Amino acid sequence: MNNVPCIKNLFSDSSNKFYDDLRICTRLTDSCGIACSAGYIATPWQVQGGGVIGVVRIEDQIRNPPVVKLKGHTSNILDVQFNPCFSEVIASSSEDLSIRIWEIPHKDKTIREIKNPLCILKGHKKKVTILDWNPINYYILSSSAFDSVVNIWDIENEKKAFQLNTPKKLTSLKWNVKGSLLSGTCVNKYMHIIDPRKKEICHSFYIHNGGKSTKNMWIDGYSGNDDYILSTGFSKNNMREMKLWDLKNTSIPLLSISIDNASSPLLPHYDESIGIIYLIGKGDGNCRYYQHSEGFIRKVGEYKSCLPFKSFGFLPKQVCDVYKCEIGRVYKNENNNSIKPISFYVPRKNPTKFQEDLYPPIIMHDPNYNSKHWIDGIDTYINRISIKDLTLDDLKITKKFKWVPKSFDSIIIQDPVSSKKSSIIKQLTRKFTFFRKNDKHDVFDSDNIDEKSSLRSSEDSRNIRTQSFKEQGILKEEGANQFYKGDGETSMEKDAVSAYVEDERECTSHFRDRDEDINRLLQEKQNRSNINKCLEAIRNIKFCKRREKHREEV
Repeated sequence: MNNVPCIKNLFSDSSNKFYDDLRICTRLTDSCGIACSAGYIATPWQVQGGGVIGVVRIEDQIRNPPVVKLKGHTSNILDVQFNPCFSEVIASSSEDLSIRIWEIPHKDKTIREIKNPLCILKGHKKKVTILDWNPINYYILSSSAFDSVVNIWDIENEKKAFQLNTPKKLTSLKWNVKGSLLSGTCVNKYMHIIDPRKKEICHSFYIHNGGKSTKNMWIDGYSGNDDYILSTGFSKNNMREMKLWDLKNTSIPLLSISIDNASSPLLPHYDESIGIIYLIGKGDGNCRYYQHSEGFIRKVGEYKSCLPFKSFGFLPKQVCDVYKCEIGRVYKNENNNSIKPISFYVPRKNPTKFQEDLYPPIIMHDPNYNSKHWIDGIDTYINRISIKDLTLDDLKITKKFKWVPKSFDSIIIQDPVSSKKSSIIKQLTRKFTFFRKNDKHDVFDSDNIDEKSSLRSSEDSRNIRTQSFKEQGILKEEGANQFYKGDGETSMEKDAVSAYVEDERECTSHFRDRDEDINRLLQEKQNRSNINKCLEAIRNIKFCKRREKHREEV
């Protein structure tokens, strides 16, 4: 363990400049809800049906800032996470059972909409709730879903690297700072230490007595210990509490701190350089911060507000203002309409001088790391660099994922299960069915018109190769289209095209039958209307006759 400063005074300061006039999604999720990188802020966007992510540049701290919308998911967004190395690469999970990897163009600031992700990950059978990038190997992504499965994705080589089943659904999943182990808290009140490369749960132990959701965070890195884990949950009396565990002896916690009796789970965030632990609960108006040192945790201070945290996200420490002694910054969503930055700073007599004790060396991100060595069991050595030595290129690494070819707009990564219809053909069939349905009513919005025109333009591109682009050698074709047209057709291609034509014929027959049913119902309705009119006329005639008869008698 390294020497870290004992912070006695830590003050918070909320900025007067907001990101205002936003449309942040109001749907509640188990994640923080906001993701931050060195250059961007991302959050689920409020649209009908869900499935859109809004991305704002950090420097656009104004009213109605320009928003880049990532459109691709077909259901609500449950989690978003920026890559720790590539500041423009973001992963998103959704209720549509898929994970999508996006890249935000950093050069073209005029782009307002992105529909083609870098790749699509499919492998879960239920909605995907948790994502977490490996902090050292930047092409490794972990995910967990309601199907009680943990998937480890090797995005560089287009495959699912490992898969592991857990006893129950996980409520949190975190990598340690070395990127070798995962810790996950389960709904059965246990914490599981997972070795993904061995595909096994190394250790499990009971953590909290309460029945509500629990969260966890590794207390390791520069100021921690590789065997320490922090958990937040509820006691038997529904009091919120946090516990510090030592993996060498999990029979009892190192310490347990009771906090309050609020109902929302506490979401922890850890600054591994100086040991600051931030605790925020959704719906709370305050943010508590503690400092860890040699197995002890003491409270430093608290940010208080009358407006609650609806969602939040922490900025990477290397982007904080070191000449104001800012050691952390959280972006707070208060009303689903604006995002307010809140800075945490330590008062110093000469803040314009670089304070080396507040900014110890941080992890140096190297974009040249690959996933092969990690999958083979080789752990990467952690290199560190001082914040004052960082350049702009170090803060905002804009190099593309080295595996993404220029000839592809998107790549679908899923289980290697052979199917008669490729996933691309299924996507085209779903689009065809949707637009044929809307065409009957002549109802289109601008997005649907664009997708329909793109669908029609793809009729001449039915020779689709479903093999890996590495096997085809398409990397030399810079200007190639997303659907590569070869010289001849294989049997798989013919099956795919015939399946697509068959689906088209089935859709046409389905809508023809539906139109016949509608016409029949309309005819029956017209007949009933005519019968009602005849009966009304007969009743009027009878009434007139009775009235005339009554007048004659009088």
